[in-house]
Amino acid sequence: QIRITSSRMIRVTQVDSEEELEKFSVWNVVFSFLRGKLNDTSIDVDLYSNKTCLKVELLEPGTTYSIGLSRRFDPKLFLVFFLGLLLFFCGDTLSRSQIFYYSAGISVGLLASLLVLVYVMSRVMPKKSPVYFLLVGGWSFSLYLLQLIFKNLREICKSYWQYLLGYLVLVGFLSFAVCYRYGPLENERSINLLSWALQLLGLLLMYSGIQIHPIALGLVLIAVCTKNLDYPLQWAFAAYR
Repeated sequence: QIRITSSRMIRVTQVDSEEELEKFSVWNVVFSFLRGKLNDTSIDVDLYSNKTCLKVELLEPGTTYSIGLSRRFDPKLFLVFFLGLLLFFCGDTLSRSQIFYYSAGISVGLLASLLVLVYVMSRVMPKKSPVYFLLVGGWSFSLYLLQLIFKNLREICKSYWQYLLGYLVLVGFLSFAVCYRYGPLENERSINLLSWALQLLGLLLMYSGIQIHPIALGLVLIAVCTKNLDYPLQWAFAAYR
C-alpha cells in the first residue's frame, strides 16, 4: 500500500502508465475537479504489478508531502473473501429467503437510484448544454460518484445527516414497495438462476479477496469441489457397482 500524507489538501490520481500523465483528456480534467481533496490518502498496489504510477496535484503553494510504502494485513480483503465464501456456500438458502429478497431489493434500490437520476437528467438535459457532456458518460460517471460518496461517507453523515436520513427513508420505502408488489421468487427456474448468480458472485469475491493469484485460484477450485463432492462420490459408487 502506498500512503501519501501532506501538510495541506492535495489531489492524488492513479494512472496506468507515464504516458497518461502527459496525455490530455476531457474526462481527466472533469474528474480532477470532482476528485476529493485529501491530506492523507492511500493506494492499494497489486503484488503482480510491474509499476504503479500516480500523480500528486498541489492545490496550494508551499505544500509539502511524503510518500511511504507499507505491507500489512488488509481487513477489507478478508471481509471480501469471507463474503464471497458465504455467498457461494449459502447461495441456495439465500435465494429462497424472503429476508434476503427484501434486504437485497432495498440495497439495490438505494444504490441504483443515483444511476437512474443521472439517466433521467441525461434524457431531459438539452443537447447543447455543457452539463450534457458531463452526463453523457452515464454509468461510468455515476459509478464514480458512488465511489466518491462512499469515500467521504463519514463527512456526509456528520454534516448532512438530515438529508441522508430522508434519502434512506424515502428510497428504502419505495424499494420495499416495489419488492412487495412483485413478491419473492416462486418459479423454481428463477430461484435456480438467482442461486447460480449468487454462487458465481461469491467465487469472484473469493478470487478478488486474495492478492496471490495461484492461491486464490486454488481456493476457488477447492470450494467448488467441496460443494459438489457428493456428485463425484455418487458417480464413483455407481461405477463401482
